[in-house]
This record gives sequence, C-alpha cells and structure tokens, in this order.
Amino acid sequence: MFMKIFDPLNFLLLLALVSSNPQLWADDFAVNLPGDVKAVWDLTKAYHETTTARERICLNGLWQWQPSDAKSDQVPAGSWGFFKVPGSWPGISDYMQKDSQTVYAHPTWKDVKLGEISSAWYERDLSIPAGWDGRRISLNVEYLNSYVAVFVDAVKVGEIFFPGGDLDLTAACRPGSAHRLSLLVIALPLTGVMLSYTDSSSAREVKGTVQRRGLCGDVFLVGKPRGPSIQDIDVTTSVREHKLTISASIDGSESNRRYYLRTRISNGDAEVAEFTTASFRGSDLREGRFTFTEDWMPDNLWDTHTPRNKFDLHVSLVDESGQTLDSEWSRRIGFREFWIHGRDFYLNGTRIFLSAVPLDNAQVGAKECQIGDARRSHRQAPGPSPNRLSSCLGQSRRDARQQFLSKFCAGAGTG
Repeated sequence: MFMKIFDPLNFLLLLALVSSNPQLWADDFAVNLPGDVKAVWDLTKAYHETTTARERICLNGLWQWQPSDAKSDQVPAGSWGFFKVPGSWPGISDYMQKDSQTVYAHPTWKDVKLGEISSAWYERDLSIPAGWDGRRISLNVEYLNSYVAVFVDAVKVGEIFFPGGDLDLTAACRPGSAHRLSLLVIALPLTGVMLSYTDSSSAREVKGTVQRRGLCGDVFLVGKPRGPSIQDIDVTTSVREHKLTISASIDGSESNRRYYLRTRISNGDAEVAEFTTASFRGSDLREGRFTFTEDWMPDNLWDTHTPRNKFDLHVSLVDESGQTLDSEWSRRIGFREFWIHGRDFYLNGTRIFLSAVPLDNAQVGAKECQIGDARRSHRQAPGPSPNRLSSCLGQSRRDARQQFLSKFCAGAGTG
C-alpha cells in the first residue's frame, strides 16, 4: 500500500488560488459580503413601534436575494446574493429612474441582466418576540410590485397582491422561536401587451412591463391582539364648522357586543384633547366603519407658513367594561380646511394663490426619496418659490406619505 504524503507547498499554492478567485471561495449557500458590509437583523435593535395593544418590527435591510423562474415555487437551497429592502430591482434606468441600491450577486447568476427579470426570491431569518403569545402575528408589505408568495420555513402560507397588505402568519409562527421567511416576488404588468404612442402617427404594440419591481416599501412583522381590531382611520377637519370627524374601520366585531372609541390628541408630552364616543354595537357599523364628529378646533392651525402645527392622534377600541381591545398606530395630523368658492381658493378662511411644482423624487430612486435629496430638488426648481407640491409617492401607506411630506414641508417652508 502507498500513503500520500502531505505537501505543504502544494497546499499553500491551492489556498492562494482559491483566495484570489471569488467564484471559487464564494459560499454555495450565499455570496461572501465585503468586509465593511453586514447583513444583520437583530430583534432587539430593529425599529419598533408600539401602542398599548400592538407592536410592529421593521424587517428592512439587506435580505438574501436572487433572480428566479416564476414557474418554480421551491425555495432555493443556495446561490443567494444580497439586496436591500425596500428598493426596486435594478437594471431599468432612464431620466425618471436611477439605480441607487447595490446588488451583491452570487457568481452563479452574476451575468444575469437584472433589468429583464420578472421574478426574484427574498429570504431572511427572523425571531418572534416571546411576549407575542396570544397575539395575531402577520406580515405587512407596504408597497409591492406586483405579487408575493410567502413561505415560512419553506412552507407556503399565503399571498399578497399589489399594492400591498397583510398576511396572517399566526398558524406558522410561534412566539419565542426563530423562523426563516422566504418571499417569491413576481412583477406582473397590468396587461401583457400594451399600445405605445411614441410615434405620433400611429400606435404600435409593445410588451407590458413593470417599471418599479419588487418590495418597494417597508416590510413589518406585526403583533396585534386577536379579536376586534382597528384596521384604518380617516380624519376630516373643518375650520368653517370647528369640527373634527374620525372614521374608523373595525374588523372582527360582534354584532351584539358594545364598543367605544377613545380618542386622545397630544402635542409631544402635553395632552391637548380627549374624546370618548357613545357606545355602539358591531351591527351599527356601516360598511365596516364607525364615524363620529366632535366640536373641536385647536388655536394653532396647519397652514403654509405654519407646517409644524401638528398633533399626534391616538385612537383605541374599548369594550363596555373599559378594557382596551386595540390601539391604532399613532397618526400625525394637522387641522386645516381647503375649499373653492367661485373662482377663488381658500385655505383656513383666507384666499390663497397657489404656485405648484412637481416633486418626483420618489419615482427616481430610493436615494432621491430621502428628505435631504427631496429638499435639494425643491431648492433647484426654477421660478418663484412654490407653496404647493404635486408628488407621486407610489402606493405607500397613507400616513407614511403624510409623514414624509410633513417632514419635507417643515424644513422647506411649504405647507
């Protein structure tokens, strides 16, 4: 018998060869990230938002990512790269869209033309808070183009469609445990074939496309109480009538059970106002909503020259014993009213002349969506200083759009 003798020189040469070629040393499961880049999600450090009854945890950041065949619903076992959430897939660039996110490609698909793909996989490990025992656990996707199949530990649990929404994960996730969340996202055009009018003399048929593909908005893990809950809130303010109207969408109510809505308005740590509605039954809801009006108007109105005059609105659903069943996320509101009389525009009772400018940063890219970049675009706009903005912020959550515009206006002096 012959024994192979270990040769240190050959071993060192082999090690040098592997180290010099990323395609050889890349992990079969996932590509190795540069030394200064970390794909870290920590339950204790992720952004949290809590109320007295619910909590949500942000899942944004670097996710494992790879292009996919839309016909396959098998969660990949390897060849993962990395891509940031939120962010539209790269590869489509023109005067209205720019790539601003880095794709860390795996060697097995680094030559794929990402501008031509229509589906991709996302994946990340997450932990469910132990304190969520007894809560309804869900995944919230705020802005999606256009469809996502959701898998927990490689088992499909449901789907979410454009423009976004929630999916119940309670049956698949256990509080205090770790799970692997995998998402198959497919960009589906509204129609497969469209008419293009770039040639003014005639229309021609072109393939339907989706310009901003993927998870383009925030993604949250949400823990809410089981049973009746508040789904959405609409707020209407009237300066002419000195009234505040709130309409709440309520899910899971019982037809014969009595409920109340408790509303609190604050400014920082200071309490401004508090209201409690008369009791109502689940059968009193109209199209799932309960609406009430209060005689209230603050001294400081939200106007073009006072964009910081805002308040925090807190709405809770309470049962007849006074127990809080659910508390909606805090909503930032301002009190103002705009109306038209004849040919004139009025804001808070004063005639106003509007000078508008479009703010299209949200269509360009994730970097340009930041407050600083948006304000820079505003300052560079030609002509007189505008007092009105026309903006397209996609299908992101309404209060998120309002929060963005509020922060923008507070620094730009525009209402």
